[in-house]
Amino acid sequence: MSEKKQIVDNPLLLTSLFSEGVFYIPNEQNRFVNSPSKVDNQEVETSVGNEKKAFGKSEKEEMKKIILPESMVINLIFDENPSHWPEYLNEPLKKIMGAIKLEGNSIAISDYAVYNLSLMPEVKDISKFITDLNTHHIIIWSSQLKIEGWEGFNKEYQLVDKKVLWLKDIGTVMSTQKDKIEAWTSMKFFFKMD
Repeated sequence: MSEKKQIVDNPLLLTSLFSEGVFYIPNEQNRFVNSPSKVDNQEVETSVGNEKKAFGKSEKEEMKKIILPESMVINLIFDENPSHWPEYLNEPLKKIMGAIKLEGNSIAISDYAVYNLSLMPEVKDISKFITDLNTHHIIIWSSQLKIEGWEGFNKEYQLVDKKVLWLKDIGTVMSTQKDKIEAWTSMKFFFKMD
């Protein structure tokens, strides 16, 4: 591919070149910081097919802190696809995020991020992971996660200074009109768009 074809007004046109995602990786010295932390007996469970995975429930363990770049909104998904932004999510995520307004302003594609939790096995305590993220608005898109103490989908949660909205996975939300309306109503309330 010539260099001229790589210069585009819309960076989304280059997504086919980066199917595994585009990531900011800080220098090796501060990429992972080991810090002992106490996990607060919270169990997070996910099921993929018939396989179940449990996170948490240990009294004391070493956790690696993942340093991710700052974003206005972070979307967390749990998908078997081995990429942070699977190809089939491009169109629905762009439409959804394009319709959201934060403090009256549209959110540009450069202002939000998508991370696939299935690619982050070092995340043992999802609540701790969320509190360490560089944002104040997080959307969890997963029908498979089970988080102890959380009531379920289409609800808003507060973790320290982070607002978290837990929705069903994007495929489920987009599959029926009822799920679309429920998710959109929750997002409008979450982002104070009324």
